[in-house]
Amino acid sequence: MFFRDKLINEEEPKLKIGFLHFSSCSGCQVAFLDMFEEAVEILDTVELVYSNMLTRQREIPFLDVAFVEGALCLEDSHHIGLIKELAEKSKLIVAIGGCASFGGVRRLSCGNQLPQPQHQSFVPITEIELLKGKIKYAIPGCPPNPSLLYSFLLALLELNDDFLQPFEFMASSKDASGFDVIAEVVNKGFCVGCGTCATACPTRAISYNENCGKPTFNPSMCVHCGSCLAACPQSFKPYPQPVYS
Repeated sequence: MFFRDKLINEEEPKLKIGFLHFSSCSGCQVAFLDMFEEAVEILDTVELVYSNMLTRQREIPFLDVAFVEGALCLEDSHHIGLIKELAEKSKLIVAIGGCASFGGVRRLSCGNQLPQPQHQSFVPITEIELLKGKIKYAIPGCPPNPSLLYSFLLALLELNDDFLQPFEFMASSKDASGFDVIAEVVNKGFCVGCGTCATACPTRAISYNENCGKPTFNPSMCVHCGSCLAACPQSFKPYPQPVYS
């Protein structure tokens, strides 16, 4: 009931949101900012109070919702301090993009990234113990579609649990690659051959095989962003488990 209570608070009529950046290309933040072209109708209920791209605010203010992109670098003292500040000043955290949700391309890092080669250990924020309990949702993609981000924000404001449930599932999921589409959808007979996973893949690691009507997967091109699993219309359905007597 947090968001509904917040919106009817006369002293604080707007939901204060912010966007924080860890180690990533900033593509997720660009997608987030593109969303605001569609967000005119909700600007009376939402206020962007922090963004390293749009605001001059240096210190992180107290946030109702913190949208976070990028993976955490374990050797970076600034990142460690930022995580502590984020845990203290945010009421709810949403991981945006493959890097923040699953590690993404950062998970494949081998180090030696000039000019700081010591920065070679990266983990998604969903695995940070300090943030457990505050990260409720994860939005996969590399980057996520701005329209999806806008729909998510609307669902968050309206407390639309049916829409939000898949993103809540993603926040605690390790399923983030084409392997999972093959194992959890194709191999279990759930694939309908729509080709949506191949269309969603930003690196073309998944392609549609017209001969068999099913997707094929090239693991060497996968960046573990979760786009394919999130796009698949069969991946979030609560299929009943078999019962053996």
